[in-house]
Amino acid sequence: MARVVPLSLSLEVGGHQYVTQVWALQTGEVADGTERWLLDSTAVRWLLDRVADGDISAERAAELVREVSRWNSDCCYWCDLATPAYPEVLRRHRDAYERWQRQQRSMTPETHPYLLDNGTVHRWDCAVAPPVRGPGHPGTDVHTYAAWHGPLNGDVDRIMAVLWEETRVSRRITEGELEQWLLQRNHHAGSPWCRRCSPEPPGAPEPG
Repeated sequence: MARVVPLSLSLEVGGHQYVTQVWALQTGEVADGTERWLLDSTAVRWLLDRVADGDISAERAAELVREVSRWNSDCCYWCDLATPAYPEVLRRHRDAYERWQRQQRSMTPETHPYLLDNGTVHRWDCAVAPPVRGPGHPGTDVHTYAAWHGPLNGDVDRIMAVLWEETRVSRRITEGELEQWLLQRNHHAGSPWCRRCSPEPPGAPEPG
């Protein structure tokens, strides 16, 4: 799909900095796998003027065109957009994961006796329950992260909030949290109780 991309074309001549904005139409790949770009005529005339004034050679002008029509990320437009925020997102994910680990270490069978997984209630130590889920990872490389960055408009707070939601898929909960969840669930659905570990409902009398 064709995209109009704003780029910066800069050149230093005799200690003076020449800068112009380049509006380029990136039209995708051609038959040999190379990308096709259409640069706006203003930028082309600007380069030709530099050649005509003797500031640069025609070869240097061609080299500048090749440079400006290359993604900074060496990948794609979406990776170029995502690259600046990627280190910050990785840092925030590391902090979020450490916070989640501290929460897990603070839980005991007395404070969090249940494990809730996709609508099924288990005892905290049920043998068939899946492990608890930590916050989702934003991606091990920029290209993977771009799949989060683009749809959420690069809003890092929203991205981190969505990744944190993954901790709710399979999680340890208290009796109070389970009672609240039972009140809010669809009562026409099947039994929420794990058949393997048969957890005691909240408020059930102690055996004996």
